[in-house]
Amino acid sequence: MANGGSAAGQSATDVRIEAGPRLSAPRATHQLVTSGSYLVVIGGCVRAGCEAGPASATVDIIDARTMKLARTGRLLAARIQPAAALLPDGRILVLGGWVDGRVSATSEIFDPATGESQAGPALGGPRSGATVVRLSDGRILIAGGFGGRDVRADADIFDPSNGKMVATGSLGVARSGATGTLLADGRVLIAGGGRPDAEPRVALASAEIFDPSTGRFQPTGRMAEGRYKHGAVRLDNGDVLIVGGSDERDYGGKMRSVERFDVAQGRFLSAGTLASARFKLADGLLLLPGNRVLVAAGDTAPEIFDVASGTAVPVDHDLGGQWNYMTLVRADERTALLAGGYREGKIEPTDRSWIIHLPRGAS
Repeated sequence: MANGGSAAGQSATDVRIEAGPRLSAPRATHQLVTSGSYLVVIGGCVRAGCEAGPASATVDIIDARTMKLARTGRLLAARIQPAAALLPDGRILVLGGWVDGRVSATSEIFDPATGESQAGPALGGPRSGATVVRLSDGRILIAGGFGGRDVRADADIFDPSNGKMVATGSLGVARSGATGTLLADGRVLIAGGGRPDAEPRVALASAEIFDPSTGRFQPTGRMAEGRYKHGAVRLDNGDVLIVGGSDERDYGGKMRSVERFDVAQGRFLSAGTLASARFKLADGLLLLPGNRVLVAAGDTAPEIFDVASGTAVPVDHDLGGQWNYMTLVRADERTALLAGGYREGKIEPTDRSWIIHLPRGAS
């Protein structure tokens, strides 16, 4: 490739991918959370067409040291497209998504140590595709999402210290499929999203910042392009990289463009392009040493984006399909796990996972 001599091109040779443990069931629109020495794969659709099945109520617990499936656990409900967040004590808040064919307002708390789940407090309303971010003090922000008929603007906060779910301020614009990124100062950037789950579809270019000290959302700069089902990652300098996604054409509007939110200036700047257009990749990004980002989901091979040059190159590994809704988490400084997803076109979830060996350096 023309940019093969760039930092992105050089770093692509530092990443090695091999087959990981098979999941207990095919999964997509699931969650993957690191909790201590466990990698926890939660729920999701398990049948062709991204439909639910009994395994949508199961959890795979992978030993992060051996990268082997250690055991399975169970949720209280079979959930497609749930959200999840790690709590300070290592348990995991699992919430919303689709349960029994409807968007759910329920939550539960899964304990990887026991493999069991207990009921959590109800959300302010049913949510799928909500923006969920763990705040600096351990509380969980849950904003927007699709309520079954339309997108929502209201937001909740779960406080693990007392187990309560309380309402907080509302988004300025109702949005689902947005990204939420914790900033270095404890605020949260919520970017893009829109109305991806019902006609007419809408992709937003607007963004908002949530301030936990006031409980309010305030508008901030606009992206150059409206997008949903994109990815976001905070860079070492505190700025936020916004990656790929789609416009209101959904599959027909997948994007290569990358933008950077400059926190100091409060505005978005053009940051370059991906090697291939990708969407449904919100849980498939990982910051690497050297101001680079591994973009793993949404195509037949991961790629590495170099922030300095604004270019990206594919990693030399064929994933065997163009997978959407994959999940990616770091197991330790040198290893990450990429798991599940469904094959674009046929909408077939997979039980495959991939172990990614990362370059040396701090994350």
